[in-house]
Amino acid sequence: MCRMLAIAGNPPLPLEQALSGFSTQCQKGCVKKGMTPGHTDGWGMSGFTSGRAVYFGRDPQSASASGSLYQEAVERAVKTAPNILIAHLRKASEGEVSIANTHPFHYQDWNFAHNGTVFGALGSFPLSSTQPLGTTDSERFFYWIYEQIHAEIDPTRALVELIKKSRPGLVFTSLTFVMSDGKRLWAYRDYGDKRLDKGETAADRAAYYTLYYAVLPNAVAIASEPIPGISNAWIPLEQRQLVVCTPKVPLPQIVKI
Repeated sequence: MCRMLAIAGNPPLPLEQALSGFSTQCQKGCVKKGMTPGHTDGWGMSGFTSGRAVYFGRDPQSASASGSLYQEAVERAVKTAPNILIAHLRKASEGEVSIANTHPFHYQDWNFAHNGTVFGALGSFPLSSTQPLGTTDSERFFYWIYEQIHAEIDPTRALVELIKKSRPGLVFTSLTFVMSDGKRLWAYRDYGDKRLDKGETAADRAAYYTLYYAVLPNAVAIASEPIPGISNAWIPLEQRQLVVCTPKVPLPQIVKI
């Protein structure tokens, strides 16, 4: 369970404002009913420069406990001026708190962050050519998607078909993710209604596993919950909606899956 932020567009992007506002969700971000406050099990931010995925900073400590590391990562991101950025605040559900399990994950200049738990990920996501570095269901979910769509001429269409085909057989709290190959940014919202916790309802999951998008002057921002200071017009994604945008044309395409 986590908080996520992604921005794609024509630099300069409002990275300092967005990342500063995002960091407050480490302590004050929405949590599921009955959970302890905070998303304090690590943070990371990464983006693309000259088509290559790079980390600006990552730490298994909370953003509030990292001292100057988070601010240094923000400054590095601003200086680098990426056209796509993904950031993540972790609330661990599977896998130990460690750097290897800290989102966003990278593979072959793709990056990915996830909010939720996929139960039985080892069996649900068989891999043939990749090997996760950590032990989370999220990283395995990412590698599985990558193997299925990275070589396709139209990866968006392949992603839509993959989710449609596979979703009914998966058991998850949420498949909600943000992902980029350096050319496109995808953001998908999907909360599950199977294996509810004691006292939990589907409405509780809907209230937590959220994604919003905001159209900025030269970019699109996507976040688990609205971030003050960069837009007053955050639009919630509906269940099973996919947002697709590119830095050159940062207008969101919405696909219902």
